[in-house]
Amino acid sequence: MNSERGSVVLNVLLVIMLGLIVGLGYLLWIKNSQPETRAHGTASPQVAVRNNISGEFTDGLGRANDTTQNPLDETGAGIATIEVFSVDINDDKIIDRITRTHNENGTAHAWDEYKIELGRGGGAWRDITPDGFRTTQGAECALQKLQFVFQPKFRVIKISRPWIQSWDSPSMAKRTEYIMQDNKLVAQDSVDVGAVCDVSELFSK
Repeated sequence: MNSERGSVVLNVLLVIMLGLIVGLGYLLWIKNSQPETRAHGTASPQVAVRNNISGEFTDGLGRANDTTQNPLDETGAGIATIEVFSVDINDDKIIDRITRTHNENGTAHAWDEYKIELGRGGGAWRDITPDGFRTTQGAECALQKLQFVFQPKFRVIKISRPWIQSWDSPSMAKRTEYIMQDNKLVAQDSVDVGAVCDVSELFSK
C-alpha cells in the first residue's frame, strides 16, 4: 500500500512539473512570437539627444521618434528611410521636429537630407531649414556633414570642403555654426579648420 501510494504521489508531482514546463515554454513562445510594433505620430514628444560626441562621428540626433523604411528599386536607389526627431529647439514649450531622409543611388555615394521645422501648434509647422542642409559623401571620404547640438542651446555645426580632382583628394574644410535667432537658424562666420579627405574627423577637434 505504501509503495502504491508513493508511486501515485510521484506521478502527480511529475504531471505538475511537466505542466509547469509546458506552460513556461508556451509563455516564452508567445513573447518571442509577438511582432515589434512602432507607433507612428504618437511617440514620446522628446527625443533622446547627445551633446558633444566623441569617438566615431554621429549627427547627434540620437533615436528617432518615428521611422519609415522604404524599398529601393532594382538598382538599389531611392529613399531608404525617413526618420523624425521630436524636440523643442527654441524653448517655447512647443514640440518641433527634425526630419532626416536617407537617400541611396545604387553606389557608395549615399546622402542624408535634413529638414528642420518649428511647431506652431494645432499640427502646423514652419520650415526653417537653411540651404544645403545635407551630407555629401563617397565610399571613403565625406565632403560635407552636419552635427546637431542641443545643450546648452540648440545649434548645428556644418563642416564642408570642395571637391578637387577626386573624392579622395584632401581640400581645405570650413566649419560653420548655425544658431537660433528670432526663430530662424542663422549662419555664423565660417572658419577654415584644416585640409582633410573625410570631414567627419574634424568634429571631435
